[in-house]
Amino acid sequence: MSDLPDSPAPAEETPAEHIAAVQKKKNLYRRITSSMPLVVTVIVHVLLIGGAAAIVVQQSGGGKKKTFEASNQSESVNKQVEHRLQVARRGGASSASQSPVSANRIFSTSETALQMPAMPDLPSMGAGGFGGFGGMGSGVGLGAGSGMSTSLGGGTGLGGRGFMSLSFLGSTSQNASNIVFVVDTSAEIMEPRKGGFRAFAIIREEIMRLVGRLPPSAKFNVMLFGYDSGNEDASVTLNSFKRELSPATSEVKKEFFAWMSPVNATFGRFGPSSAASRLAVRAKPLPESAGVDPLFLPPFWGRAVQVALEQQPDTIYVITASGGRTSRRVSEDDLEKRRAEQKKELEDFDQEMKKIGLEGSAVRAARDRAHTKASGELAALNRKFLAEKKEPIVVRWIGELERPDIQAALRKNGASLRLDGTGWTDKDGKRISVPYTRVISYEQATWNDFYAHYARVQRALVPERPTLNLFLFVGPDEKPAAAITNLTAAAKRNGGSFQLLTTKRLEEIKAKEDAAAK
Repeated sequence: MSDLPDSPAPAEETPAEHIAAVQKKKNLYRRITSSMPLVVTVIVHVLLIGGAAAIVVQQSGGGKKKTFEASNQSESVNKQVEHRLQVARRGGASSASQSPVSANRIFSTSETALQMPAMPDLPSMGAGGFGGFGGMGSGVGLGAGSGMSTSLGGGTGLGGRGFMSLSFLGSTSQNASNIVFVVDTSAEIMEPRKGGFRAFAIIREEIMRLVGRLPPSAKFNVMLFGYDSGNEDASVTLNSFKRELSPATSEVKKEFFAWMSPVNATFGRFGPSSAASRLAVRAKPLPESAGVDPLFLPPFWGRAVQVALEQQPDTIYVITASGGRTSRRVSEDDLEKRRAEQKKELEDFDQEMKKIGLEGSAVRAARDRAHTKASGELAALNRKFLAEKKEPIVVRWIGELERPDIQAALRKNGASLRLDGTGWTDKDGKRISVPYTRVISYEQATWNDFYAHYARVQRALVPERPTLNLFLFVGPDEKPAAAITNLTAAAKRNGGSFQLLTTKRLEEIKAKEDAAAK
């Protein structure tokens, strides 16, 4: 036996200690097995990235560079021509070391398939008896849309879809493709206070300039209107370039320039019929379901716009010398009452004339003779002005001959002319106010009536409301506050804008356009 003491016997494991040891082994196993998918995923990604890198290195080192090759062989007109388009990738690396993003092919059946169409020659604005303005500048603009559009000058075409932004006389219209111009050509727009022939020449030129900018995908028409400003019940006279909207191709533009050039350009020939040809149009009857009052009389420009709406435009430009009035025809019973009132007014006038030793009918005849005489004298003066290369003077109504602006224009041309008061002045030498024999067949309506009327007309004629842009042409001393308010509201209600035009403003616009065309 050994002298060393015996080793102590190992302590016996309790049940609780055994369970804790088993649980510890299980947790370790779970941690190891749960991390295996992540390890596998990392390994797979490393292998894929390495393989892709190897392929890229192999292609960049041994791949053949793509180049643009032009064939020296000439193609016939009828042979299919292949146009290759390569777009280089932008980046910091050299373009020579990178493959093109795409190599699209465009096929055409003729060599001229991708060429711009021929531009029409814009006419000189010197038509007329007393000069004009220089020819309009021209250029070529490319659209930025899915196609290619052709324009003259600074037009902003938006591609083959035909939608574009148009700037005209200071007003900009978006998404315009079907355009109608409605232009006042009455004597009122030619008056001296509005600038006469010179001012209208700028209007004419700007219309032609804008039409010249339109791409072939756009459609347009121009309607000239005139009216008897002293009779609201009169019909508006219309002359349309075409019966419907026409594509703005080179040939149509050339035809339009020839048609528009003589409009209000020659003394003695102005109004709708002054265009190169005449196509009279009038509004078509509206169905009763439209709810339009047949007795309502919109302003003259509004009657012209109704015909324009029939052509399904998306944009309308209206240039007018007058804001116009809204009226309504009176009933036949009311008209009969007015006839009786007019008769009594003439009888009362005759009685007043007898009191001062004059005959009423003789006074009226003297007034008419004075007007006829003044008209003849003004015509003779205008012939003299033309011979002297001076601008003639247009008077809407000879009774306004002594208006300050007309008298100023006469003095500027070195002439003087007054109405002859013989036979229709009182003892103090004052002109006698002579009543008119024409019975007024209409009464005043409100502009709210017009807004409702125009909305009903639109609903009856067009599926979608066109943009309405209004331009009121006034003299420098005119302050038509009511017209400005009414026309501004009409334009805004129809998605458009209102602009007040004067001769000075027109000259500023022309100078800007001419500078941009150089």
